[in-house]
Amino acid sequence: MKQQSPLPVRGEHENPTATFGKDASYRLEGDTVFGWRTAAITGDLDLNGHAFVMETGGGNRTVFSGAITGTGTFEWRGGGIPQVGPSILTGERPNTFSGTVTLAKGVLELDKPEGVAALSGDLVIGGQGDALVALRQPHQLRDTTTVTFMGPGTSALDLQGHAETVGALVLQAHATITLGSTVLRVQGESPRPWDLTKTLTFQSYQRGKSAVFAPKLTPAQLARIGFALPDGLYTVRRSNDGALLPDRPVRPLSPPFDLSPRAVAERAKLYTVPRPTPLPPGARVGFFGDSLTWLNGYIDALKGSVTLINRGINGGGVLQLRDGVKEGAFPGSSPQAPFAQLLASDKLDIAVVFIGINDVWWRKTSPEAFTAGLRDLAAAAKAQKVRLVLATMTVHGELPDGKNPDDPKIEQYNARIRAVASESGATLVDLRRAYLAYLQNKNAQLRVDGSLYSAPSGILTYDGVHPNAAGVSLLANLLGEGVCRAYRTGK
Repeated sequence: MKQQSPLPVRGEHENPTATFGKDASYRLEGDTVFGWRTAAITGDLDLNGHAFVMETGGGNRTVFSGAITGTGTFEWRGGGIPQVGPSILTGERPNTFSGTVTLAKGVLELDKPEGVAALSGDLVIGGQGDALVALRQPHQLRDTTTVTFMGPGTSALDLQGHAETVGALVLQAHATITLGSTVLRVQGESPRPWDLTKTLTFQSYQRGKSAVFAPKLTPAQLARIGFALPDGLYTVRRSNDGALLPDRPVRPLSPPFDLSPRAVAERAKLYTVPRPTPLPPGARVGFFGDSLTWLNGYIDALKGSVTLINRGINGGGVLQLRDGVKEGAFPGSSPQAPFAQLLASDKLDIAVVFIGINDVWWRKTSPEAFTAGLRDLAAAAKAQKVRLVLATMTVHGELPDGKNPDDPKIEQYNARIRAVASESGATLVDLRRAYLAYLQNKNAQLRVDGSLYSAPSGILTYDGVHPNAAGVSLLANLLGEGVCRAYRTGK
């Protein structure tokens, strides 16, 4: 074991990383906040009766492979996003400290060798936002560990098919446990009351392969638990040996839209498009829009034997497309000529216009000015014999039931896009209808009490507006199909 050095106490707003070498071992002299960087820490840590906070921030991660000993508490805040990967507790030796580990938000993976405890005390998942603890190996927790699911946000434990035994579960927020082909044993009674307004859903349950044993959960607690199967969500019953088994199908209570298989299939047709027919070599297509276009994701996904030109303006609206922008464009954007001038200079065959969310969100473009701007774009394209594709705006927030704050205004302005497309003969790509169909199919999680949960973002966007990988793919498919349709029809 490396020689220990004292780790100085740090305030909430200081950065102690400069004093924590990755290969050194430390003993706390007081409550300590450490973090704000991506790092691999191989040294040992003696909590020495104090609180240790790993403040990883929004986009950092830490891999901790030393042994954590002593008494105290260990809290992980943030980190673990797809771009950088999860934070990890790993290494060959057990973590023997007896206090509570809290994953307040972010993603934390446990990766000790099978049976070598990553956690010896209790585990709290959640408290500041979405939180996920995942197992990379079996039996990462002591058999006496109490796992508490806390809000706000989603609180989740993913076994990834690895067996685990815990002492008890405490439900203080809506939570999920992902099973796979494995056995989970919950041995004891809950040391604290459950919040019986919350629900626990076991996901990836496989009949004959998954098993959950919880002989000491009360009937009231069992009533808040459901099993998610491929054909729907089920309540649970408990067999004589303490195994929890799927029982009766759960039916949604007063759903805001039709959830029947037939309705789901019909909605899927709105966002599932055939593979677009490749355009003839040499075709030139310009894409005009705001940051959703400027980011270039869906354009890059439309590779082929055509010339694709990105004319997105970060922060732009319809009037900025029409009139161009000079100095003062949003960061990363370059000055851009007016739409009509670019049609000629870019020698376009087809122009795709995907605009509007900034007009609705913060530019406060009036409905009349918005319509006039669209008509001017359509007139310019017609005058230069450039085929025009008009796309409706998508979402500002991903709740599928019309409860996002800007939904009414988005619908109002999209109606104007549809009207201009119709009157000008432009090819319409109704992204809004496709997005809502997708979200109603993919963002309505049934809970065992019959309620539905929908995430405000993270389905097709990473922030409620800008597309994630799934959103990029959907935009590319739908807009690509629209471009092909415009080329075939000659409009």
